[in-house]
Amino acid sequence: MFCRAKAELAESLTNFQDHNADRDYRYVQNEIAAALHISRRGADRLLSQSSELTERPAVLKALAQGLIDESKALLIVDQVRLLKEPQASVAEADLLEYAPTRTYTSVRRHAQTLIHKLDPKAAEARHEEKRKARMVEKVNLDDGMCQLNLMMTAFQGSLAYARIDQIARALPKDGRTLDQKRADVTLDLLLGKETDAPAGQVLVYLTMPITSLMGMNDDPAVLAGYGPIPAPIAREVAAGGIWKRILTDPVTGMAEEVSNVYRPTAKQRELIHARYPRCTAIGCQQPAHRCDLDHCCPFDGANTTIKNLRPKCRHHHRMKHESNWACKNLPDGRHVWNTPAGRVYETEPEPIAEPAPIPEPAPF
Repeated sequence: MFCRAKAELAESLTNFQDHNADRDYRYVQNEIAAALHISRRGADRLLSQSSELTERPAVLKALAQGLIDESKALLIVDQVRLLKEPQASVAEADLLEYAPTRTYTSVRRHAQTLIHKLDPKAAEARHEEKRKARMVEKVNLDDGMCQLNLMMTAFQGSLAYARIDQIARALPKDGRTLDQKRADVTLDLLLGKETDAPAGQVLVYLTMPITSLMGMNDDPAVLAGYGPIPAPIAREVAAGGIWKRILTDPVTGMAEEVSNVYRPTAKQRELIHARYPRCTAIGCQQPAHRCDLDHCCPFDGANTTIKNLRPKCRHHHRMKHESNWACKNLPDGRHVWNTPAGRVYETEPEPIAEPAPIPEPAPF
């Protein structure tokens, strides 16, 4: 009912705006603001969103039917408008099929990857425009505090954060939380103060198909903890980086299995992180390299395998062992969770390579 009401409100507001098209738009905003007891800026945003939704009837219908909520509907509209036809319609149909059973974050990530694949040149152009807008800003907060925001490319930000986190984690226990240590380390680095920085490289995981790396196509790369980035940007990174080959199944695009030991080897960990870049709990975004590797089926002496291991952040790892939540792995890589209330949810693996198309049956 709530989703249907949102869809009907969008239609009503668009109709009201269309019927008053000859009037000054600013005064239409004021009338909506007064009727709904919201600010003029809020009314402007509501009218804009309503117009965008009604321009995509299939998305509006899915919202009215309760297949997706308003946040997913607006996300789909926002992502689709980055494309021209017919790619926009292709993306819309794909996202409407994908979205009903997934979280908002999963839909957003899927949409970004899809947009990159459908129009890689446009994705690269948008990245370049955003890169030109890099900046530093200071936002004043209450109680004598402020927030320093630094906007840069996702890859640069991943490197910078990984280095800050590496230094902070190497500091001895002294009563500070890890967040407090990261803040103090960042300030020391910016002010040129000496830090007890550990030696060694900072690791940032970037995966891409060999066909894209070689320039045979422009399928996006995936930056761990972030999502897709344009192939040309990833190729620039690859030119000066250290790469390790991960063999994938040509049908599913998933990383292959390796050896059987109790404690996962470094090679196993890298493969698991490539296959499952985040905690496999529902909606959790903790990067895999900061997670525990959990034996989904209890260790039996021989099941420390890629098929049985899944990354889980410390919170969700404890949840599995200390509560009535339960999980299991399916042969195709999906991870199924059963909640104490009896609900069932699934998380899916993310292929590194594009899965091979299923061949058409031969005619008789």
